[in-house]
Amino acid sequence: MLNEIGEYEHYTFSPEQIAACKNHRLKHHTLIKNDFGGLERAMTIIARHFIFDESVGSNEDELCEILKAWCGFEHKAKTPLPENFNGWLDSYMRRVLLFENVKAIHDKISLLENEKLQSDFRPILENILFNKAFDVIKAIEEIRLLKFTHKNELKKITSNKDELAQMLNILERLVELPNKNRNFSRSPFGASNANGENYFREITYDKVFANALLLGKLRRYYLACDEELFKTKKIFKADKRDKELSKKDKDMILKMTAEYLLQRRDTTQEFVVTNNADMTNWLLGSLKSDRLSEKRKVYMLATTEENLFKISKIEGIGVTKIRLAPEWTKHFHLIEDESDEKWGQIFFSDSGLSEPLRENVRYQ
Repeated sequence: MLNEIGEYEHYTFSPEQIAACKNHRLKHHTLIKNDFGGLERAMTIIARHFIFDESVGSNEDELCEILKAWCGFEHKAKTPLPENFNGWLDSYMRRVLLFENVKAIHDKISLLENEKLQSDFRPILENILFNKAFDVIKAIEEIRLLKFTHKNELKKITSNKDELAQMLNILERLVELPNKNRNFSRSPFGASNANGENYFREITYDKVFANALLLGKLRRYYLACDEELFKTKKIFKADKRDKELSKKDKDMILKMTAEYLLQRRDTTQEFVVTNNADMTNWLLGSLKSDRLSEKRKVYMLATTEENLFKISKIEGIGVTKIRLAPEWTKHFHLIEDESDEKWGQIFFSDSGLSEPLRENVRYQ
Protein backbone atom coordinates (compact mmCIF):
# COMPACT_ATOMS: atom_id res chain seq x y z
CA MET A 1 0.00 0.00 0.00
CA LEU A 2 1.14 3.56 -0.59
CA ASN A 3 0.45 4.56 3.02
CA GLU A 4 2.64 2.09 4.92
CA ILE A 5 2.39 4.13 8.13
CA GLY A 6 -1.40 3.95 8.04
CA GLU A 7 -1.22 0.25 7.26
CA TYR A 8 0.81 -0.40 10.42
CA GLU A 9 -1.81 1.46 12.46
CA HIS A 10 -4.52 -0.86 11.12
CA TYR A 11 -2.66 -3.85 12.57
CA THR A 12 -3.22 -2.34 16.03
CA PHE A 13 -6.93 -1.51 15.51
CA SER A 14 -9.40 -2.87 18.03
CA PRO A 15 -12.15 -5.18 16.71
CA GLU A 16 -14.60 -2.32 17.24
CA GLN A 17 -12.51 0.03 15.07
CA ILE A 18 -12.31 -2.56 12.29
CA ALA A 19 -16.06 -3.25 12.45
CA ALA A 20 -16.81 0.49 12.18
CA CYS A 21 -14.82 0.89 8.94
CA LYS A 22 -16.78 0.73 5.70
CA ASN A 23 -15.30 -1.77 3.21
CA HIS A 24 -12.21 -2.21 5.34
CA ARG A 25 -9.69 -4.65 3.86
CA LEU A 26 -9.28 -6.34 7.25
CA LYS A 27 -12.89 -7.52 6.94
CA HIS A 28 -11.76 -9.67 4.02
CA HIS A 29 -10.13 -13.03 4.67
CA THR A 30 -6.97 -12.60 2.62
CA LEU A 31 -4.64 -12.49 5.65
CA ILE A 32 -5.49 -16.08 6.55
CA LYS A 33 -6.37 -17.66 3.19
CA ASN A 34 -3.96 -20.02 1.42
CA ASP A 35 -2.24 -21.11 4.62
CA PHE A 36 -2.02 -17.54 6.00
CA GLY A 37 -0.53 -16.37 2.69
CA GLY A 38 -1.26 -12.67 3.29
CA LEU A 39 0.37 -12.63 6.71
CA GLU A 40 3.98 -12.08 5.65
CA ARG A 41 3.37 -8.50 4.52
CA ALA A 42 1.56 -7.63 7.77
CA MET A 43 4.41 -9.05 9.86
CA THR A 44 6.99 -7.24 7.72
CA ILE A 45 5.17 -3.92 8.16
CA ILE A 46 5.14 -4.47 11.93
CA ALA A 47 8.84 -5.42 11.93
CA ARG A 48 9.77 -2.27 9.98
CA HIS A 49 7.95 -0.10 12.54
CA PHE A 50 9.78 -1.60 15.49
CA ILE A 51 13.20 -1.72 13.78
CA PHE A 52 13.21 1.87 12.51
CA ASP A 53 10.68 3.81 14.64
CA GLU A 54 11.11 2.15 18.04
CA SER A 55 14.09 1.11 20.16
CA VAL A 56 14.37 -2.49 18.90
CA GLY A 57 16.76 -1.74 16.02
CA SER A 58 18.70 -4.81 14.88
CA ASN A 59 17.81 -6.86 17.97
CA GLU A 60 16.42 -9.84 16.06
CA ASP A 61 15.58 -11.85 19.19
CA GLU A 62 13.43 -9.04 20.64
CA LEU A 63 11.72 -8.47 17.30
CA CYS A 64 10.87 -12.16 17.14
CA GLU A 65 9.22 -11.93 20.57
CA ILE A 66 7.24 -8.85 19.44
CA LEU A 67 5.94 -10.71 16.40
CA LYS A 68 5.01 -13.65 18.63
CA ALA A 69 3.07 -11.25 20.86
CA TRP A 70 1.14 -9.85 17.87
CA CYS A 71 0.25 -13.35 16.66
CA GLY A 72 -0.96 -14.32 20.12
CA PHE A 73 1.83 -16.81 20.90
CA GLU A 74 3.58 -17.08 24.24
CA HIS A 75 6.35 -14.46 24.23
CA LYS A 76 9.03 -12.69 26.25
CA ALA A 77 8.89 -9.23 24.62
CA LYS A 78 10.33 -6.45 26.80
CA THR A 79 9.35 -3.55 24.52
CA PRO A 80 6.23 -1.58 25.56
CA LEU A 81 3.54 -2.60 23.09
CA PRO A 82 0.58 -0.53 21.84
CA GLU A 83 -2.95 -1.10 23.04
CA ASN A 84 -4.65 -4.02 21.24
CA PHE A 85 -1.25 -5.25 19.96
CA ASN A 86 -0.77 -8.29 22.18
CA GLY A 87 -2.71 -11.20 20.63
CA TRP A 88 -4.02 -9.01 17.79
CA LEU A 89 -4.08 -11.77 15.15
CA ASP A 90 -5.96 -14.27 17.31
CA SER A 91 -8.42 -11.57 18.39
CA TYR A 92 -8.88 -10.41 14.80
CA MET A 93 -9.73 -13.94 13.65
CA ARG A 94 -12.16 -14.57 16.51
CA ARG A 95 -13.79 -11.20 17.09
CA VAL A 96 -13.87 -9.82 13.55
CA LEU A 97 -13.78 -12.52 10.87
CA LEU A 98 -15.49 -15.29 12.84
CA PHE A 99 -17.94 -13.07 14.75
CA GLU A 100 -19.24 -11.26 11.65
CA ASN A 101 -19.45 -14.50 9.67
CA VAL A 102 -21.28 -16.45 12.39
CA LYS A 103 -23.67 -13.57 13.12
CA ALA A 104 -24.60 -13.34 9.42
CA ILE A 105 -25.36 -17.09 9.32
CA HIS A 106 -27.31 -16.91 12.59
CA ASP A 107 -29.46 -14.04 11.34
CA LYS A 108 -30.23 -15.72 8.00
CA ILE A 109 -31.06 -19.10 9.50
CA SER A 110 -33.39 -17.36 11.98
CA LEU A 111 -35.46 -16.10 9.04
CA LEU A 112 -35.97 -19.55 7.52
CA GLU A 113 -39.18 -21.45 8.08
CA ASN A 114 -37.41 -24.59 9.22
CA GLU A 115 -37.60 -25.20 12.95
CA LYS A 116 -35.37 -28.29 12.86
CA LEU A 117 -32.60 -26.39 11.04
CA GLN A 118 -32.88 -23.51 13.49
CA SER A 119 -32.91 -25.69 16.60
CA ASP A 120 -29.85 -27.62 15.38
CA PHE A 121 -27.75 -24.63 14.35
CA ARG A 122 -28.65 -21.97 16.91
CA PRO A 123 -26.96 -23.50 20.02
CA ILE A 124 -23.66 -23.98 18.18
CA LEU A 125 -23.69 -20.53 16.57
CA GLU A 126 -24.66 -18.79 19.81
CA ASN A 127 -21.95 -20.68 21.69
CA ILE A 128 -19.36 -19.33 19.23
CA LEU A 129 -20.82 -15.81 19.42
CA PHE A 130 -21.10 -15.48 23.18
CA ASN A 131 -18.68 -17.97 24.73
CA LYS A 132 -15.06 -16.83 24.32
CA ALA A 133 -13.82 -20.18 25.65
CA PHE A 134 -15.81 -22.35 23.23
CA ASP A 135 -14.22 -25.61 22.06
CA VAL A 136 -13.06 -24.90 18.49
CA ILE A 137 -12.47 -28.53 17.48
CA LYS A 138 -15.86 -29.60 18.85
CA ALA A 139 -17.53 -26.72 16.95
CA ILE A 140 -15.89 -27.87 13.69
CA GLU A 141 -17.10 -31.44 14.18
CA GLU A 142 -20.66 -30.34 15.00
CA ILE A 143 -20.92 -27.96 12.02
CA ARG A 144 -19.56 -30.56 9.60
CA LEU A 145 -22.17 -33.03 10.84
CA LEU A 146 -24.98 -30.47 10.47
CA LYS A 147 -23.82 -29.54 6.96
CA PHE A 148 -24.21 -33.19 6.01
CA THR A 149 -27.49 -33.67 7.89
CA HIS A 150 -29.10 -30.58 6.35
CA LYS A 151 -27.38 -30.68 2.97
CA ASN A 152 -30.68 -30.70 1.05
CA GLU A 153 -32.02 -27.67 2.91
CA LEU A 154 -28.73 -25.82 2.53
CA LYS A 155 -28.72 -26.39 -1.23
CA LYS A 156 -31.73 -24.07 -1.43
CA ILE A 157 -29.76 -21.22 0.15
CA THR A 158 -26.41 -21.21 -1.66
CA SER A 159 -25.09 -18.10 0.08
CA ASN A 160 -25.55 -19.75 3.48
CA LYS A 161 -23.71 -22.83 2.22
CA ASP A 162 -20.78 -20.62 1.16
CA GLU A 163 -20.80 -18.80 4.49
CA LEU A 164 -20.71 -22.10 6.35
CA ALA A 165 -17.65 -23.15 4.36
CA GLN A 166 -16.05 -19.82 5.21
CA MET A 167 -16.87 -20.24 8.89
CA LEU A 168 -15.29 -23.70 8.89
CA ASN A 169 -12.21 -22.25 7.22
CA ILE A 170 -11.80 -19.65 9.98
CA LEU A 171 -12.29 -22.26 12.71
CA GLU A 172 -9.72 -24.55 11.05
CA ARG A 173 -7.24 -21.66 10.85
CA LEU A 174 -7.73 -21.02 14.57
CA VAL A 175 -6.72 -24.63 15.21
CA GLU A 176 -3.67 -24.24 12.95
CA LEU A 177 -2.50 -20.88 14.31
CA PRO A 178 -0.74 -22.12 17.50
CA ASN A 179 1.39 -24.48 15.36
CA LYS A 180 2.59 -21.57 13.22
CA ASN A 181 5.02 -20.43 15.88
CA ARG A 182 7.08 -23.56 15.21
CA ASN A 183 6.84 -23.06 11.42
CA PHE A 184 7.80 -19.39 11.63
CA SER A 185 10.85 -20.29 13.74
CA ARG A 186 12.54 -22.61 11.25
CA SER A 187 15.23 -21.48 8.83
CA PRO A 188 14.04 -20.62 5.30
CA PHE A 189 17.32 -21.79 3.76
CA GLY A 190 17.85 -25.29 2.42
CA ALA A 191 14.67 -26.71 3.96
CA SER A 192 11.90 -28.64 2.24
CA ASN A 193 8.57 -30.03 3.27
CA ALA A 194 7.27 -33.61 3.12
CA ASN A 195 6.56 -33.27 -0.61
CA GLY A 196 10.10 -32.14 -1.37
CA GLU A 197 9.00 -28.59 -2.16
CA ASN A 198 11.20 -25.77 -0.92
CA TYR A 199 10.06 -23.16 1.53
CA PHE A 200 10.38 -20.16 -0.78
CA ARG A 201 6.82 -19.11 -0.02
CA GLU A 202 6.88 -20.10 3.66
CA ILE A 203 6.77 -17.38 6.30
CA THR A 204 9.61 -17.37 8.83
CA TYR A 205 10.77 -14.85 11.41
CA ASP A 206 14.19 -14.75 9.68
CA LYS A 207 12.61 -13.93 6.33
CA VAL A 208 10.40 -11.21 7.82
CA PHE A 209 13.40 -9.65 9.55
CA ALA A 210 15.50 -9.71 6.34
CA ASN A 211 12.70 -8.20 4.25
CA ALA A 212 12.12 -5.49 6.86
CA LEU A 213 15.79 -4.47 6.84
CA LEU A 214 15.79 -4.39 3.03
CA LEU A 215 12.66 -2.22 2.77
CA GLY A 216 13.64 0.23 5.49
CA LYS A 217 11.56 2.79 7.35
CA LEU A 218 7.80 2.87 6.85
CA ARG A 219 6.79 5.63 4.45
CA ARG A 220 3.72 7.42 3.16
CA TYR A 221 4.00 7.47 -0.62
CA TYR A 222 1.91 9.22 -3.25
CA LEU A 223 1.37 8.05 -6.80
CA ALA A 224 1.91 11.03 -9.12
CA CYS A 225 1.18 11.16 -12.83
CA ASP A 226 1.25 13.74 -15.59
CA GLU A 227 -1.89 15.35 -16.96
CA GLU A 228 -1.38 13.87 -20.43
CA LEU A 229 -2.52 10.51 -19.12
CA PHE A 230 -6.10 11.70 -18.73
CA LYS A 231 -6.39 13.66 -21.97
CA THR A 232 -6.54 10.62 -24.24
CA LYS A 233 -7.74 7.06 -23.90
CA LYS A 234 -4.52 5.18 -23.14
CA ILE A 235 -5.93 1.82 -22.10
CA PHE A 236 -9.03 -0.30 -22.58
CA LYS A 237 -10.50 -3.55 -21.32
CA ALA A 238 -10.16 -6.40 -23.81
CA ASP A 239 -13.73 -7.64 -23.48
CA LYS A 240 -15.23 -4.12 -23.38
CA ARG A 241 -13.08 -2.21 -25.83
CA ASP A 242 -15.59 0.52 -26.66
CA LYS A 243 -16.78 1.15 -23.11
CA GLU A 244 -15.41 3.48 -20.48
CA LEU A 245 -13.48 1.79 -17.70
CA SER A 246 -15.49 1.44 -14.50
CA LYS A 247 -14.34 3.09 -11.28
CA LYS A 248 -13.40 -0.35 -9.98
CA ASP A 249 -11.24 -1.02 -13.05
CA LYS A 250 -9.53 2.37 -12.76
CA ASP A 251 -8.86 1.75 -9.08
CA MET A 252 -7.42 -1.69 -9.86
CA ILE A 253 -5.14 -0.33 -12.60
CA LEU A 254 -3.86 2.53 -10.44
CA LYS A 255 -3.17 0.23 -7.49
CA MET A 256 -1.46 -2.39 -9.66
CA THR A 257 0.66 0.41 -11.15
CA ALA A 258 1.57 1.61 -7.66
CA GLU A 259 2.36 -1.97 -6.59
CA TYR A 260 4.73 -2.40 -9.53
CA LEU A 261 6.55 0.87 -8.81
CA LEU A 262 6.81 0.05 -5.10
CA GLN A 263 8.39 -3.31 -5.95
CA ARG A 264 10.91 -1.61 -8.26
CA ARG A 265 12.16 0.90 -5.69
CA ASP A 266 15.45 -0.93 -5.16
CA THR A 267 15.98 -2.57 -8.53
CA THR A 268 16.37 -1.72 -12.21
CA GLN A 269 14.88 -5.03 -13.35
CA GLU A 270 11.78 -4.79 -15.52
CA PHE A 271 10.13 -7.84 -13.96
CA VAL A 272 9.25 -7.82 -10.26
CA VAL A 273 7.83 -10.54 -8.00
CA THR A 274 4.27 -9.99 -6.84
CA ASN A 275 2.18 -11.51 -4.08
CA ASN A 276 -1.46 -11.72 -5.13
CA ALA A 277 -2.59 -12.18 -1.53
CA ASP A 278 -1.04 -8.82 -0.60
CA MET A 279 -2.63 -7.13 -3.59
CA THR A 280 -6.13 -8.43 -2.95
CA ASN A 281 -5.91 -6.98 0.57
CA TRP A 282 -5.74 -3.55 -1.04
CA LEU A 283 -8.28 -3.79 -3.86
CA LEU A 284 -11.94 -2.87 -3.71
CA GLY A 285 -14.17 -5.76 -2.69
CA SER A 286 -12.85 -9.23 -1.93
CA LEU A 287 -11.39 -10.47 -5.21
CA LYS A 288 -9.88 -13.94 -4.87
CA SER A 289 -6.09 -13.90 -5.21
CA ASP A 290 -6.06 -16.76 -7.73
CA ARG A 291 -8.17 -14.60 -10.09
CA LEU A 292 -5.87 -11.60 -9.97
CA SER A 293 -3.40 -12.93 -12.54
CA GLU A 294 -6.29 -13.38 -14.97
CA LYS A 295 -7.52 -9.86 -14.22
CA ARG A 296 -4.13 -8.42 -15.13
CA LYS A 297 -4.44 -9.90 -18.62
CA VAL A 298 -7.59 -8.01 -19.64
CA TYR A 299 -6.12 -4.48 -19.72
CA MET A 300 -4.60 -3.37 -23.04
CA LEU A 301 -2.63 -0.39 -24.36
CA ALA A 302 -4.67 1.54 -26.92
CA THR A 303 -1.66 2.54 -29.04
CA THR A 304 -0.13 -0.91 -29.53
CA GLU A 305 -2.96 -3.23 -28.38
CA GLU A 306 -0.45 -5.00 -26.17
CA ASN A 307 -1.18 -6.15 -22.63
CA LEU A 308 -0.64 -3.55 -19.95
CA PHE A 309 0.95 -6.29 -17.87
CA LYS A 310 3.23 -9.07 -18.98
CA ILE A 311 3.08 -12.03 -16.60
CA SER A 312 5.73 -14.69 -16.13
CA LYS A 313 5.71 -17.61 -13.69
CA ILE A 314 8.68 -19.38 -12.16
CA GLU A 315 7.78 -23.05 -12.30
CA GLY A 316 8.17 -25.23 -9.23
CA ILE A 317 7.81 -22.53 -6.57
CA GLY A 318 4.63 -20.83 -7.77
CA VAL A 319 6.08 -17.32 -7.95
CA THR A 320 4.48 -14.80 -10.29
CA LYS A 321 6.55 -12.08 -11.93
CA ILE A 322 5.01 -9.03 -13.62
CA ARG A 323 6.25 -6.36 -15.97
CA LEU A 324 4.32 -3.14 -16.58
CA ALA A 325 4.45 -1.71 -20.10
CA PRO A 326 7.08 1.09 -20.23
CA GLU A 327 4.72 3.27 -22.27
CA TRP A 328 2.35 3.30 -19.30
CA THR A 329 4.99 3.37 -16.58
CA LYS A 330 6.61 6.57 -17.90
CA HIS A 331 3.57 8.60 -16.88
CA PHE A 332 3.96 7.75 -13.17
CA HIS A 333 6.30 8.47 -10.28
CA LEU A 334 6.31 7.59 -6.59
CA ILE A 335 6.89 10.61 -4.37
CA GLU A 336 6.89 11.16 -0.62
CA ASP A 337 5.84 14.81 -0.64
CA GLU A 338 2.68 15.79 -2.52
CA SER A 339 3.89 19.38 -2.72
CA ASP A 340 6.74 18.30 -5.00
CA GLU A 341 6.16 20.55 -8.03
CA LYS A 342 8.35 18.71 -10.50
CA TRP A 343 6.07 15.67 -10.92
CA GLY A 344 3.02 17.05 -12.68
CA GLN A 345 -0.25 17.99 -11.08
CA ILE A 346 -2.21 14.83 -10.26
CA PHE A 347 -1.60 12.91 -7.07
CA PHE A 348 -3.21 9.79 -5.68
CA SER A 349 -3.06 8.92 -2.00
CA ASP A 350 -4.68 6.15 0.01
CA SER A 351 -5.78 5.48 3.54
CA GLY A 352 -4.54 1.88 3.47
CA LEU A 353 -8.13 0.67 3.33
CA SER A 354 -9.91 -1.12 0.50
CA GLU A 355 -11.06 2.22 -0.86
CA PRO A 356 -10.32 4.05 -4.13
CA LEU A 357 -7.09 6.01 -4.31
CA ARG A 358 -7.99 9.62 -3.67
CA GLU A 359 -7.27 11.99 -6.53
CA ASN A 360 -5.89 15.45 -5.82
CA VAL A 361 -5.50 17.74 -8.83
CA ARG A 362 -3.56 20.97 -8.37
CA TYR A 363 -4.35 23.84 -10.71
CA GLN A 364 -1.84 26.51 -11.59
